[in-house]
Amino acid sequence: MGIIIGAIIGYKFGNIPGMLLGAWVGYWLERQLTGGPQVSDKKRIQEAFFNALFMTMGRLAKVDGRVSPVEIERTEGIMKHMNLNPEMRQKAIDLFTQGKRQGSDMEGMLRRFGAEAKRALSLKQIFLEMLVDVAEADGMISRAEMDLMMQVCQLIGYPPKLLEAMLKMRSFHAQGGYQQQRQSSSRQSRPSNRHAPFNPYQVLGVTANDNKITVRKAYKRLMSQHHPDKLVAKGLPPEMMKVAEEKAKQIQLSWEKVKELKGW
Repeated sequence: MGIIIGAIIGYKFGNIPGMLLGAWVGYWLERQLTGGPQVSDKKRIQEAFFNALFMTMGRLAKVDGRVSPVEIERTEGIMKHMNLNPEMRQKAIDLFTQGKRQGSDMEGMLRRFGAEAKRALSLKQIFLEMLVDVAEADGMISRAEMDLMMQVCQLIGYPPKLLEAMLKMRSFHAQGGYQQQRQSSSRQSRPSNRHAPFNPYQVLGVTANDNKITVRKAYKRLMSQHHPDKLVAKGLPPEMMKVAEEKAKQIQLSWEKVKELKGW
């Protein structure tokens, strides 16, 4: 509709050149007012997200030398949550397999996703969170895995500092992990997550000493970032809806648990 109106107004004041300019201005204004990508743009974002995710998961699983059974299990769990049809499941497996090979164009896939997602930081965040889920499947994150995720940040345009903050929320300390890795090459020397599987303060990125205002702000910010409908509107593949819903549910449960523990 914006293109049509713009073209009509443009033609009235400038004939054919005015019509073309008016159509372009109408298209731009419509995108700004509607907020978010159009249907065709969303499809490109969804495809780029899907392709980059599973190819990078393959590279991430292989980057420290071998693909562990728990990493495969975690990736298969993500596929199961996505409820992929046989065709899409096979595509995900093929992308994962390609990603394990050094000759694959993972970097190109990531650049495309970053370009398509543009400023949708929350979409890039859930992308990184899913990579972290695979990397920490064995309770550890190696230096090679951390380096790769930092490279992913650069390629898709996601601030590395936010990745470091995400890892700290999960009790992984990147710098300490690097120091340990330099001292010893064994997998046992890598940083591990020793916290309980569900730590409400950790999920919200706060401490038990933070006041109610700070915790509530953290909760609202995370809920906004992980709201499934908002993520889908920005281009999250529909198959990822269940994963997004589970993350939002965990954030909600964490807020309720903290209120219970603090007596708020």
